[in-house]
Amino acid sequence: MAEPVTVPLTLSAEEAEALAQFVKRADRDTARRHAGDAREADLIYEAWISLRTGLAEAGFAPR
Repeated sequence: MAEPVTVPLTLSAEEAEALAQFVKRADRDTARRHAGDAREADLIYEAWISLRTGLAEAGFAPR
């Protein structure tokens, strides 16, 4: 696994909620549609999972 990168991000609560809703709905097929190849799709999907986790830890975890 590559070295982790921390990405500081400042969002309004409304933006964070909307982003949390998006990453909740995003799946591997979504990543595949927007990726250049299968490897990139996997990386995008794994990043979405990390983003979803970070948003949940900040209190934005839609049901």
